Amino acid sequence: MRARTIALLLFLLAPTIALAQTPPPYSDSPTLPQTPAYERAGELVDLLNKGDAGAFEAYVREHSAASVLEQIPMDQHRAAFAQMRRENGPLELHGARSYDPPRPDTTATLILWASWPEAWRGLVLEVDGAGKITRLTMNPARPPSDLPKAEALTPEQVAEKLSGFVDRAAARDAFSGTVLLAKDGKVLLTKAVGIANRDFDVPVTLDTKFNLGSMNKMMTAVACMQLVEQGKLSLDDPIGKHLAEDWLPKVDKSKVKVRHLLTHTSGLGSYFTEEWDRTSRALYHTVSDWKPMVADETLAFEPGTQWAYSNTGMLIAGAIVEAASGSDYYEYVRQHITGPAGMTDTDCYELDRANRRIAVGYDKAFAPDGSVTYHNNLFLHVMRGGPAGGGYSTVTDLFRFDQALRAGKLVKQASLDQLWQAYPELSDDNYGLGFFVETSPVGRIVGHSGGFNGISAVLSMYLDAGWTISVMSNYGDGAATDVEAKARELIAAGR
Repeated sequence: MRARTIALLLFLLAPTIALAQTPPPYSDSPTLPQTPAYERAGELVDLLNKGDAGAFEAYVREHSAASVLEQIPMDQHRAAFAQMRRENGPLELHGARSYDPPRPDTTATLILWASWPEAWRGLVLEVDGAGKITRLTMNPARPPSDLPKAEALTPEQVAEKLSGFVDRAAARDAFSGTVLLAKDGKVLLTKAVGIANRDFDVPVTLDTKFNLGSMNKMMTAVACMQLVEQGKLSLDDPIGKHLAEDWLPKVDKSKVKVRHLLTHTSGLGSYFTEEWDRTSRALYHTVSDWKPMVADETLAFEPGTQWAYSNTGMLIAGAIVEAASGSDYYEYVRQHITGPAGMTDTDCYELDRANRRIAVGYDKAFAPDGSVTYHNNLFLHVMRGGPAGGGYSTVTDLFRFDQALRAGKLVKQASLDQLWQAYPELSDDNYGLGFFVETSPVGRIVGHSGGFNGISAVLSMYLDAGWTISVMSNYGDGAATDVEAKARELIAAGR
């Protein structure tokens, strides 16, 4: 997954996860510390709310440090200003956030309510001794501690409020895609909004297939555990036991175990490199086609000692699935995972062929006047997805995957326990075997997200509370995770 970043002064990070609580109790005139940093921060919030790009540019020229003006062209400031306006809408100032020990007077932290994503934001601004801005960031923020207790919601109310949020996001063109919300196996909400193909104005429907991004990693991990149950594979097998010598020729394959691949602790990297950017996508249709792309990889660290997200590691896990099963990876997944789960609209489709109901991915470029240009990802992503990601699915199929896993249709409970636990002994606190794992106020959550240019998707399975959230979008920049975060907020309110 690629991070969502935009430049504003030194940099401004657009949020990927909203930690909102609505409605916020705003103060009419919150009292801020009387320092140059807080003065600048308050002025910038006013400029963002007024939406005057010319005034913003003049302000940046007057109040930014010389190093900022030298490093970042003004057109990047203007574009960032327009994007922030479009993504956040009016910003309501809640107040300043204090820290212990206190931060220096050259730093200001404002807590803001972003009205369009309905989420809390933290604006952090730094100035030099002359009061000139040297750094500005805006990130997701935890809710202020002085908020009243959130309204308790029933599951039906959670669904109703989430539906309204999706409609509002779609109306602002902030979300295009599908959403499914279920509780204890009962679907409470399905939504389809936006445009699947802008060349022909094809609307999104519930059976539109969206790119999974990295979510294929879950299926690769399940395939490995199936082979473990069959005695054809062990998580402690060195990868050299299953791989031909022409896979990773520069890596000591006796050091890397299968479990290292599935936990992102192998020391391997990612095949999305500058070389990949220069390569024809048509070269890669099978797992073995990727051998040349990873031939020069070496280990960045001793396996099992660190955690580093690795697309190459999951690709190698797919190659091991082929070796251990004696089957083509794609056929194995069809026969043993998507088929038994009833996932009839899920596959790693070859995009140089005709495929029905496939959404085209888009990223948006913002001009200083606020206008938008849509760029598709047809020449950016893979021709065919694989073990590390890039397949296609629907929110309904993801729900079927969720239900098949919980019912033990794909692997036994003992295998699920291994997939869905963290491995801190491998420097891995929030990732199991091919699944992200976390503990929330409503219990354990497992799943995965996927992101790339024009791709955003997420599946969250609440193991204790019984919820399932699946969101898929053909917009990048975390469009799906913003919706999923709103669902989380509403679920937490209903606990």
